[in-house]
Amino acid sequence: MNRAGGRRPAFASLLAGSITVSVLGTAWAAPARASSPLNPRATTSVSCLPVPHPVTAEQTTAFFDLAARKLGSVRNAGAKRYPFGALHATPDYTRTSATAWTSGFFAAELWLLYQRTQDTRWLDAAREQTRGLVRIAGYGGSHDLGFMVGLPTGLGASLDPSPEQRAIYAGARATAAQTLAKRWNPRVLAMKSSDYDGRWGLIIDSAMNAPLLIEIGQLIGGVEGQELEYRGTQHMLTLARDFVRPDGSTFHRMAYNPRTGALIGPIPGQGFDARASTWARGQAWAINGFTRAYELTQNPAMLEAAQRTAAFWVSKVPPGCIPAWDFDIGNTRAPRDSSAAAIAADGLLSLRRVVGETAADYGAYADVTLGLLTTPWITTARSVNPGLLLQQSLNVPSDPREGSYVWGDFYLLSALSPRAPA
Repeated sequence: MNRAGGRRPAFASLLAGSITVSVLGTAWAAPARASSPLNPRATTSVSCLPVPHPVTAEQTTAFFDLAARKLGSVRNAGAKRYPFGALHATPDYTRTSATAWTSGFFAAELWLLYQRTQDTRWLDAAREQTRGLVRIAGYGGSHDLGFMVGLPTGLGASLDPSPEQRAIYAGARATAAQTLAKRWNPRVLAMKSSDYDGRWGLIIDSAMNAPLLIEIGQLIGGVEGQELEYRGTQHMLTLARDFVRPDGSTFHRMAYNPRTGALIGPIPGQGFDARASTWARGQAWAINGFTRAYELTQNPAMLEAAQRTAAFWVSKVPPGCIPAWDFDIGNTRAPRDSSAAAIAADGLLSLRRVVGETAADYGAYADVTLGLLTTPWITTARSVNPGLLLQQSLNVPSDPREGSYVWGDFYLLSALSPRAPA
């Protein structure tokens, strides 16, 4: 769908002067660089289409057709092993157990295919893949229960035609929120992510998980519900206070003193420089998570954080472009992260939905990003890879190889799917 309503945003001038080459038979712009407000000497390396355009209905249909072909070949793998990702030319998924942070994304993809097609084969596949995730709602070993349980059961609770199944999913979501809430530290005012370098740590990714507590707290009400909502809200406020820099960029990891709640400072994570640079996927998590928190709470601090992080993204990544894995990387051969672009687009569309059309024109920017991400040269349309979206990064400091991963695939499908009114 062209959410810009046929309107062509005046974005092409941002890409003036880029060099056009041919990749997989499609016109493509050589990596460009945008100046970094963090460091005037630093640049952001991006890969772009030469003429940005909003996603079309035909592109959306073609991408969902691709998803049906690709996911259909792996959807019956059972509910004990969960697709994770595959490198560029690898034909089979690496799989994980249900307790991996990524376990919920493939099931969520299946739910979105069912939503689009109403084909009961996708319903059966989504139920099968979600079944094992319901069982880990009480698993206390991860801070990512929002991803693992909240995403697939949330979609199941809204899409499954069976009242009995919807009740099961709703119960699992409540249990997951209650389990996640046990990681609460009343001095830090946040749920612990993990220990990093031996220190009590928090990561920006948690912006995607804490809203589950707010949502469930509002649903169940009472004393318990109020406490869940309080913990989720305070967690997001802690992130807004400590993780968002004055220019709207974000840190990835922070260490705290768990006895006093005092902020110690940044810890090395997936970005290039823990103190000074901005990990692209972390910035996208922030846009998406703060927007969801504002949607639930109407707290102006959440809206401010969402808009500041969104403004930073738009200032660094021209429309129709994919950033390098870190915004302060100027190397044109650096790994890209298309998953960050997909997550950001999904978040920007949500932001447009909750605040309406503004001068920032979040929706038009997101539509142009989707116009890029659904082109054949970046999808798996011409690849044996079992996923959907190529040029995704996993953890560049540990492994710089690009591939296709379930989180980027899910958020691209989500961004292309219908959205309920706010």
